[in-house]
Amino acid sequence: MVQALLMGLLALLNGIQGPYHWYFFREPVMAGFWVGLIYGDPVQGTIIGATINVSYMGWISAGGANASDLYWAGLLGTFVAIQGGMSIDTSVAFAVPIGLLGNYVHVAYMTIASLWPVKMDALAAKGNWRGIRRIQFLGGPAIVLVLRALPVFLIALYGSEFIQTMINSIPTWAMNGLAAVGKMLPALGMSMLMKFMYKKALLPFFVLGFGIAAYSGMTDLLLYALVGVCLAVILIKIGFNNDTEQEGAE
Repeated sequence: MVQALLMGLLALLNGIQGPYHWYFFREPVMAGFWVGLIYGDPVQGTIIGATINVSYMGWISAGGANASDLYWAGLLGTFVAIQGGMSIDTSVAFAVPIGLLGNYVHVAYMTIASLWPVKMDALAAKGNWRGIRRIQFLGGPAIVLVLRALPVFLIALYGSEFIQTMINSIPTWAMNGLAAVGKMLPALGMSMLMKFMYKKALLPFFVLGFGIAAYSGMTDLLLYALVGVCLAVILIKIGFNNDTEQEGAE
């Protein structure tokens, strides 16, 4: 019961809009950490969440239209993986349909939330500022509580045994196929990201990073991240200095 309540609270924080919620709760890598912490394995939860996150690296939301729900993919995808004892690759393949299902929840949320401005206009015409503030601060979380937190709570409370039974009933060949698909999805996410960010001037840095990874055999991603940050800072500094020199010349 306590774990299910914590999952419901996490889903509530996961769905609320806020400046810190994205970085601490909504990203799959963070959602995976919290789910893993709730079920006693934060390291595995973080790894699963991070792998799901990579699959959505090229994911964008234009005008509130989502191709998939990133938040449910990370939250429930990690939950299903931990409860079902899945491999990391298989968990990614399961996270994708969960994200598609969560997209319907997102559409329902946006539809219901669109009713609040009409109500607030009516309250504004009456000068009821207290009612406006009440809707402003409680309207959105109330919808999230019903559409996101409550379903996740019920799934966590009653769905663990069902998930284990379902996973055990899947044939080995099907699980192997899902694992193979799961291995490809992170590469697809990175490819989508590269398509959006591709610039000819940055291609040498990609070749450099790929060459180091391919021929050195190093698997420490932190090292690559530090090298990338240093190169980015150097490029920004060079560009800033060039802009300053051009302004001085003018």
